[in-house]
Parts: sequence; structure tokens; C-alpha cells
Amino acid sequence: MPLNFKPVYGTTEGPLGFPLTDRQAFAVDAILRGLPKDQSFAYRKAVIERGPTELLPGDRADVSWISTEDPDRCGDVVIARGMNDSQFKLNPIVTLNHCYRQPPVGRSLWRKFVKDGELRGIKAKTVYPARPADWTGDWPADVAFSLVQADLLRGKSIGFLPVKVHVPDDKEMRERGWTKVGLVIDDWILLEYACVFLPAQQNAIVESVSKSLPPIPWAIREALGLSDDEARISLPHESDPVAFTLMSTIAQAAQKRVEKIDTVELAERALSDRLDRARGRV
Repeated sequence: MPLNFKPVYGTTEGPLGFPLTDRQAFAVDAILRGLPKDQSFAYRKAVIERGPTELLPGDRADVSWISTEDPDRCGDVVIARGMNDSQFKLNPIVTLNHCYRQPPVGRSLWRKFVKDGELRGIKAKTVYPARPADWTGDWPADVAFSLVQADLLRGKSIGFLPVKVHVPDDKEMRERGWTKVGLVIDDWILLEYACVFLPAQQNAIVESVSKSLPPIPWAIREALGLSDDEARISLPHESDPVAFTLMSTIAQAAQKRVEKIDTVELAERALSDRLDRARGRV
């Protein structure tokens, strides 16, 4: 059974449903009370479809974009200079896929505004700590950093709370070169960020792997929502050819398992159990 890692992330469940420190929870609750009751100010996540710009193997770390001013999949634009990370810096833990039931995989050392040509956004340095000497079992940070090195864990996803927004007019749309932008988020509070597999590459862990390393540990498997069949897939190794396991192959295997189920026997067994209980039998 998964351990409770709530104390690692915070001492209480915050008003948005994930653990925070007491200080963070009180501050976020006060902010929420002062915001308009409009969906534009609702807590949301945004995924950045860019791999790490720097890998720092000596530090077991990467430097990545965690937010840019490109329109996201919902048609929103998050203004980089509007970031307020004062709440996040109180406990800058980095999760895998925003999964708080499992150990954190990293810690954010810094977040800062960056301009690279026409691209504006926020970059962050994430360190993946080495396994403690007294830790037993799988160490999720090892797996996460290996996936980053293998160019499979490419994305970062921020969880944030908008505090100032506006709808762009036609002039702003033309000047910025936007085509489909419904909302511009001018000021926002960073509350969390996570290492994620990009939605556009959600099958990469299934189709671009080899069998050279041990199966993915249960903690990583659960955080990513992988099935038992998918969990048998291992991480790639430079010296081995890449083996492909297509989603269609997994689907066929699952179908065969379903076909082997004797539904009549299951129904008879369930009916027999109900009758035995009604008669007072255990």
C-alpha cells in the first residue's frame, strides 16, 4: 500500500485539495476569499511542451521552462512577469504528475523570468536528490532523473491561481500575433509544479523503450497511471536497440484476458454467495 507522504508536502490539506504547509494553506485561503467568484480566477494547470534546456548531471538537476507566454491548450496566455512564487518557495517540492500520494521526485532551487529572443517565460532549476543511505526500496528521484536524461520525461506542469486577468482585444491579438486566445493572465500565484509526460507524447513510455533495465517501480507506475502491462516496460539504455510495444498489442492482450473470463461462473458464484449470506452462512 502507498505510504502517506502528506507530511512531506505539508501538514494539512489546503483549500484546493492538495497538501500545503499551514502557513501556505491560510494564505491561499485568504487569497481565494478575496478573488471574484468567476471561472477566470479558478485554480488551473498548464503544461509546457519543451524539454529541459540544460541537463546538469553533476548536480542531478535540470533547467527547464515551466511557463512561457505561448497560448496553452485552453487558449490562455500566462504573462511571465506576473508570477508570484512567494507561496511555492515556502515548500518548493516537485512532484511527478502532481501525484501527492507518492514521494516527491525533486526540489525546485529557483524560478526566474527569462527572455530568449521573442520567447518569454519562467525557467526553473529542479534537482533530483540522491537516495538517502537509510532509504529502502525504489527511489523515485532516480527513475525520474533517468527518464529526463532519456528525453522521455520532457514536460513541466505548473499549478497556479490567477489573480488578475483580461480578455485581449483585436489590437492586442494582432500585435502579439495571437490567433486563438481567450484570456490573458496578467498576475498569478505559483502553487506547484510537476514533472510530466506531455499529453502529445502520452504513449512515449509505451512505444519508445527497451528491456535493458528493471520494470518501472510501483510508485512511478501509480503516479503515471500505468497498467500492469505497461509497467513491465523498462527505461532505455544507450547500448541496446529500442524495442517497441504498440498500444494495439497491449489492447489485444487485454481483450484476450477478458475473453477468458467465464461470466456465467462469476454470476453463479455471486448469486450463491448472496444466498449463503441471506441464510446466515459465512
